[in-house]
Order: sequence, then C-alpha cells, then structure tokens
Amino acid sequence: MKKLSVIIAALLLCLSAGASTESDTAKMKWWDEARFGMFVHWGPYSMYGGMYKGHQQRFGGAEWVFNRCKIPYLEYRENASHFNPQEFNADSLVLLARDAGMKYLVFTTKHHDGFAMFQSDASNFNIIDYTSFGRDIVDEVAAACKRHGMKLGFYYSQEQDWGNPGGATARRPMKQGWAHPDSLIIDEYTRTHAGSWDGYQQTRSFDEYFDTVALPQIEELLSRYGEDLSVIFFDYPVRISKEQAGRINALLEKYPQIIINDRLQKDYPGDYKTPENMIPKGPDVEGLYWESCMSIGSSWGYKSWDRQWKSPARIVNTLISTASLGGNLLLNVGPDGRGVVRGEEASCLREVGRWMQENGEVIYGTVRSKLSPEWGKVTRKDGRDRTTLYLCVDKWPEDGKLVLDGNWKVRRASVLHDGKKLKCTRTPSALEIALPMEKPEVLIAGTPVIVKLELSVKLPHETLQTNSAKRLGNQGIEE
Repeated sequence: MKKLSVIIAALLLCLSAGASTESDTAKMKWWDEARFGMFVHWGPYSMYGGMYKGHQQRFGGAEWVFNRCKIPYLEYRENASHFNPQEFNADSLVLLARDAGMKYLVFTTKHHDGFAMFQSDASNFNIIDYTSFGRDIVDEVAAACKRHGMKLGFYYSQEQDWGNPGGATARRPMKQGWAHPDSLIIDEYTRTHAGSWDGYQQTRSFDEYFDTVALPQIEELLSRYGEDLSVIFFDYPVRISKEQAGRINALLEKYPQIIINDRLQKDYPGDYKTPENMIPKGPDVEGLYWESCMSIGSSWGYKSWDRQWKSPARIVNTLISTASLGGNLLLNVGPDGRGVVRGEEASCLREVGRWMQENGEVIYGTVRSKLSPEWGKVTRKDGRDRTTLYLCVDKWPEDGKLVLDGNWKVRRASVLHDGKKLKCTRTPSALEIALPMEKPEVLIAGTPVIVKLELSVKLPHETLQTNSAKRLGNQGIEE
C-alpha cells in the first residue's frame, strides 16, 4: 500500500510538471524574444569606487570592496549613512536602457553588502531608514519601468550579506584587497570564522538571518511589486537549505509570471541558466533557456579607475553570438556614488542602440540557428510557415562566394543594410550566395555585414526546456 501511494504521488508530480510546461513556455515568451537587457549594480559601495585608505582594490569587482578590503563592519555602515545620490534619475536610467535597445532591466535591490535600496521593516540598513536621502530607489525604478514600458526585474542577494549579522560571508584573502600590515592575522580569523572578518557579523546564526532579514525582505518586495515584476535574479547560494529555498518558492508561487534564475539554492534548476562573463558552448545550453550576464566594464559596481569598457562593436558582436545560440545578454552598468552612469558608458550604449534600430530584426525574436559557419554567426527567425536566416559575415570571402551548409529553397537573399538582392545557387549539400564585389559598409566598424536569407520553408522547431515546474517537486517523495 505504501509503495502504491509513492507511485501515485510520483505520477501526480509528473502530471503537474507536464501540465505546467505550456504555461511555463508562455511566461518565457517575452523574455525569449527580448534577447537584450540591462543589469544595474548600485549601492553604497559606489562611494568607494574600488578605493580604500588610498589603495586600489587589487582584485575583482568594486562592489566587493567591503569584503575584499575587510572594511570594519561599523565603519562601512557609518559610511553608508552618508549615501546621498542626489543626481540619480530613474527615468534617465530606464530611457538609457531603452535607447540601447534593451527590453528589460534587472536592478540590484540588495547586494552582498546587505544595504537595501528600498524601505524595509526587516532591517534598518536601507536607503530610507539609514540615510538622509529620503527616497526609495527601488520604488522609483519600478515606477520608471512602468512609465516607459520596460520589463522590471530585481536582483536580490538571498544568502551573502556582510552588513546584517548572520548573513553568509564568502571568504576572500586579504591580498585581494590591499596590503594590510596584519594580513596574516586577518586571513587566519576569516579561516576560522566562516569568512567573516568582524565579530559583529557573527552575532547571529544564518538561520536567524534568513528568518528575520532575507525571507521578510523578499516578501516585502513581492508584496509591493510582485504583480509588476517579471524577473528575479538570485545569487551564489552556499548555505541556504532546501527547506529555506522551499519557503521562498512558496512566496513565488503566488506570482507565476515571474521568471526565476538558477541561483536560489545549490542545484536549483530555475527557469533559465546564468553563465557569467562568458558565452557558453552550444552543447552546454542545447534546448535550454539561458542568459549570459556581463558588465560593460571590468567591474559590476562602479570602479573609479576603470577604463576597460567594452566597445559598441564588441557588445554588438556578443549580442549576435548569444542570439545565434538562442540566449540573452544581460549587460551591466554601475552608476557612481552620485547615481550617474559614466558618460563613456552611456555613449557606448546609445551607439549600440543606433545599431539595434537598424538591425534589431537580427536579434529580437530569434531562435537558435544550429549553424556554425567558419565565416561568422547565424541567427534565425521563424514565421508562420517560413524561416529567415541572418548571415552575420565576419570573414569576407576572397572569391565573393558565401557558402552555407543546407540546400533549402530560397525565396530571397539580400544585404540587410540596403536591401540589395543577391544571387543564390543550390548545390547538393549547400547554398552558395554571390556577394557584392565590394564589401558593404557597416554602421559600426568591426561588426559583420548581414545577409538576410528568406527561405521557402520553415525549419524544424526546437522546444526549449524550463525547469520551473520542479519548484513544487523539490520536497521529494517519502517512501
């Protein structure tokens, strides 16, 4: 009898997972078509700009200055009380994203430093209660997204928290921060105190932190913005248990439209995969929803001496690469302590936006092409009964002949930029496209020439997998 009940429970789980596939696919539709979003890392750490006691942080993103430079707990919190970004304008930020051709914005509501950019009853370490600024940043960003038709997403650090007692603390050696004369002593302390460098961080357990800060703050965000929220980006789980992840899931179930990444808890599947600072190999994301998050510079948070910004050409080429594999690009900016995105970064994004205005059909609404020619990348868009391929030509063939594996019937081949028609010849195993004698100019130097190949047929559809149905099944079945 007991075995029978187990079998029935298992069947019910399978049926519920199967039933949710259609709704999961529907909720992912806008995200899968958007392809391009803005990530925003911003908080009191931006006031440091990666500098502490006259030293440049030696390694990693400047949003980690609290941890890597081992700033004393009370010192960081006192400095955070002076956070007063009077020049921040939520409309300007959202419009910058829109001008860049981005379709959604993921804003950091609380990073690992523990400072909430929204009013919170769970911890006074927040923008309203701890500063004289007097404005709820998250509320302003949410309102601006609604005004300008931008999909809203939140980043929330559900586990690491260096500014609220009991939060998890990833151990980083002192050498990653600065040449502290007592580095050896500090490193030994962090080794024996689970990464913490200050006694205040150890005055509560992680379970107490989760119950009194993390879970209540997630509930606050959902209760205020859940109906308008499209994405939640959790980050780097280490300690959080399945039971604790299940309690968060219970809150999320009330908002089935929210798309969740795969970082809530270790081995948590989520709705999509999140490779970071890289474009994965095709086999690693086959049949999956995925998004690569990258920063426009060398740091997620504002780094005052950073000059390693990605060029417009590099961003465009990265977008093409991700779209060719059926993925999204979440590109980060880090406003400074005043709340301003650097002019060089803003200009770069607007240049990308100009390219997207002219060539957006190469990115938006595309699916994985499964084509990997030597001369460049291929994105694909499916209509009702026909497929269009966008051939992004990086290496211009010397003989003027572009060869693509696959001998499908072609309705029309043309240069996307000017619509010039190209001759296309079928061979037993490939298509041969006669390119113009002279390589056409491109809007941004270093980006590919794009050939639009309209087929007479619709290529086989690839069904993508979302694992969000497994949220309900994480509890397992008792035997």
